[in-house]
This record gives sequence, structure tokens and C-alpha cells, in this order.
Amino acid sequence: MTGVKPVTLRAWQRRYNLLRPLRTDKGHRMYTAEDVERIHAIQGWLGKGVSIGKVKALLDSDAFDSNKLDTNQLEEVEVLHDALSRLDGVRVEQILASVLKEYPLEIVESKFVAPILTAIEFLKVGPKVLQRSMFKTALIKRLCSLSNAADKRGGSASVLLVSMDVQGNLFAWLEFAKLAESGNRVTFLDGVDDITSLFQESEGYDSVYLFAEKSLAERHLDLVRFHLQQGENKIHLSPVVEHLVNNKKSSKR
Repeated sequence: MTGVKPVTLRAWQRRYNLLRPLRTDKGHRMYTAEDVERIHAIQGWLGKGVSIGKVKALLDSDAFDSNKLDTNQLEEVEVLHDALSRLDGVRVEQILASVLKEYPLEIVESKFVAPILTAIEFLKVGPKVLQRSMFKTALIKRLCSLSNAADKRGGSASVLLVSMDVQGNLFAWLEFAKLAESGNRVTFLDGVDDITSLFQESEGYDSVYLFAEKSLAERHLDLVRFHLQQGENKIHLSPVVEHLVNNKKSSKR
């Protein structure tokens, strides 16, 4: 109902006392309509970039105007920048573990990963290469762990996620984790540069998800258009791919 994974709900309860769900006789948590409303309020604050540790005070305050606050990043961004600048791999792992446990992946993507990558790009070449490598390696490792845990719970649909972007695109890996957490059994192909035989080879999957954040060869886009025109509803596209597919280049006169 909320899109928040169970481990995050437990962290909000145990560490921050944000939720107080009822318990069954066997100890299972039971959430009321009021709990769901409160979870949506928490998500609203996180969407504004508020650190999870500060949300309770804001929820309990009637005087604070939420419209006056909207930040582009979580406070944990600066903490991670400091760890990356020292190439402190242990600390980087700790911060990532905490952030991925305490925040929904959509917030992690927009308020944590995106600003970190943007800031790294402004560094000099030497530090940029090292910090970007450490961040990518550590985050992919954590996302794999999350996805493996979700896979063990089983999934209702099999999804083939194909990233046609450069290998190691963190937003493709985040998409992988989000699909897995949504209850899908996901197979991830990273850095695919040719999809000529993709649709013939993927018949055993319930759906195929194409991801990219760059321009794609027109022959590949034409192939996707062809299969979509055949009424194949198993094909799903990331926003950039959808835009490219729907905006076919005008033929030369």
C-alpha cells in the first residue's frame, strides 16, 4: 500500500519510534489506517530531503510549515562525501547500509545517489576516479544484497531487465533493486549493446524491461517499435527509452 519495504518499516519503529503498530498473539505487526497515513506523512518529509532522524519532531510539531522546507539531498550525503574523500571503505559501507535500510529506494535515488554523483563530477580527475569507483562498487554490492534477499522471498513474475546503457550505471542497478523489491524475480543483463535477438531469446520471461539513459541506435529503436506494434504487452521501457521510441526521427526527403 505504501511501497515501503518491511525492513525499513521496522527500522522506523525500532530506531526512531516513528510507528507503533499493533501486534497479533504471534507477534506479527498489524498496521491501521492511521499508521498508513503516518507512513505517507513520513514519505512526504523524506521526499523533501529531511533526514529520517528529524522526521519525528516535525511530525509532532503543529507549528512547522512544511512548504518552507525542500532540500535537494539528504544530510547523509555530506557524511558520505567525507568518507569517500578519505577512501574509508568501511565507513562508506556502513553509511550505505544505513541509508538503504532507512529510506525507500526512490528517495535514495533522487536525494542521495544523484547528488553524490553530481558532486563527484566536480572533483579533479584523480580524486574523481577513485571516489566514483569506491561509491559505485560499494553501492552495487549493497543493491545486490537487497535484491538477493528479495529473491529469496520469491516473486510472482519473472522480469528480464536489460540495461542498454554503459555497464555499471547505478540508476540501472537501482531499477534492478526496485523491481526485485516489488515482488518480481529479476534477471539483470548489464551493458547490453545489441538487442537484435533479445525478443526471441526472452520468450520464457513474463516481461522485458529495457533501460537506458543515453541515445540508442535507430535500428534498435525500430526493433522495439516493431514489437510494440505487434501488440506485445510484455515490453516495458524506462522513461528515456520510451521518449526515444515515441519520437522517431523524420525520414530524409
